[in-house]
Amino acid sequence: MAHPAELPFDLPFDGEMPMPAALALAPSYDGPFAAEFAKLTRENPTIDPRRWEQAKKDAAEFLADWGEQAAELGWTAKELFGLHPVAPLTRYDQMGLVWLLNGKEVDEITDRTAKIGATTFYRTTA
Repeated sequence: MAHPAELPFDLPFDGEMPMPAALALAPSYDGPFAAEFAKLTRENPTIDPRRWEQAKKDAAEFLADWGEQAAELGWTAKELFGLHPVAPLTRYDQMGLVWLLNGKEVDEITDRTAKIGATTFYRTTA
């Protein structure tokens, strides 16, 4: 199985922020949440291209490090990739973990929480 974070994130995007190689990887990634990852790499569900690029990079790294464990612990695609349909970047209560990472790495994941530094995110459906 290919891991998203194994590829370098050095493709140019908008002259400033590097575009994740996740775009090239999405068709070959076949681990947990592969359909959601592929959809994220194809379609920007927000009006902010920079947040979308960051979310793709964060998703690739999260899936490589924690994807299998998150699936085993019962995390859902909505809990990882979800966004509010009308206010996607303002409704934090409906924002999936990938969108909350914003460049940070997950330090620990359990069946109820994800820890990022000193911040703990709690699953709402667990």
